[in-house]
Amino acid sequence: MPDKVLSDRLAQLGEAGVVQRDRRPGWPPRVRYTLTAHGNRLGPVLQTLWDWGAEAPV
Repeated sequence: MPDKVLSDRLAQLGEAGVVQRDRRPGWPPRVRYTLTAHGNRLGPVLQTLWDWGAEAPV
């Protein structure tokens, strides 16, 4: 995935309150993303999708 696409998606997730962006000091610039409480609530949904995909016929 190109860097620009990844940056745009992470920005969208940040605006939606799913992830929190934490800029780290130093050079080169570093950024760390963590799930918010809202993002953690997606865990069961994503697990259900994962399980469904694992059961899909090949």
